[in-house]
Amino acid sequence: MAVDDEPLSDAAIKAIEESLEDIKLGRVYTLEQVMAELKDE
Repeated sequence: MAVDDEPLSDAAIKAIEESLEDIKLGRVYTLEQVMAELKDE
């Protein structure tokens, strides 16, 4: 497994926290939903 020795930036940490909150609140899309949306474009 690769290990990155550089610390995460404040912006990266904030983005991860926001993403985890989205997952907890169910604000996610399945691969099938995304593929259907892209097909319609």
